[in-house]
Amino acid sequence: MKKILIFIAFFLLILPTKTFAWGEKGHELVAEIAFKQLNKKTRKLVLSYLDGMSIEQAANWMDDIKKDHSYDKLKSLHYVNFDKNTTVKDTCCDNIINTLTTVLKDLKHYKDFSKDEVKTKLCYLFHLIGDLHQPLHVGYASDKGGNSFQVNFNGKRTNLHGLFDYGIIENKGLSLKNCLKNKIYSDVELTELNSGSIVDWAKESRHFLNKIYATTNPVDEKYVELNYTLIKNQIQKAGLRLANILKSNFEE
Repeated sequence: MKKILIFIAFFLLILPTKTFAWGEKGHELVAEIAFKQLNKKTRKLVLSYLDGMSIEQAANWMDDIKKDHSYDKLKSLHYVNFDKNTTVKDTCCDNIINTLTTVLKDLKHYKDFSKDEVKTKLCYLFHLIGDLHQPLHVGYASDKGGNSFQVNFNGKRTNLHGLFDYGIIENKGLSLKNCLKNKIYSDVELTELNSGSIVDWAKESRHFLNKIYATTNPVDEKYVELNYTLIKNQIQKAGLRLANILKSNFEE
């Protein structure tokens, strides 16, 4: 019996602890990239509304509360799935597109809300902007956004969604420095990057699915390198767009 318990404990230890969008590290990077673009006064104001919560904690709050079943109603807000060959659109349901669109509208009038309400809306914003740029969060309904698409990576079985959430990020040791040096945007390019709606950004993410599903099994190094670049690009975009939203609403 003792040997069985030891084996179970060991098995639990080797399991990945995070299986959510971008994993903890990816969401932290989105927040950190965004805050690098803000001036001191804007950072201070945003932090005052987070009320003691760090930007990294805010970025991961929606994943952390998944352990609390009283928040189960929020699970559908992390993603939106569409069948293949269908158009991405706002379905006005409890999903990532509708939620982010509503949050952006509310933050334009954030002074009309209580401090606690603004804090919650910021936590939604920090996290869901990251989720939206993980292409499998605008995925196919048939395989639950890649969650039931099985692959082998580094000798272990995982799914395509998990591979993008944390597998490649951990394998390549993605850091803030990597992301900040990834691409230098001109002012014109930044303006273009920040234009468009949440639906437009969702369509952009969805566009990468053909590339993501063109995987080998087991996953080879060429596939990892190709999609590591995609992941860096998407996390950087998410951070820059988050920064623009915060500037637009909180910069005085």
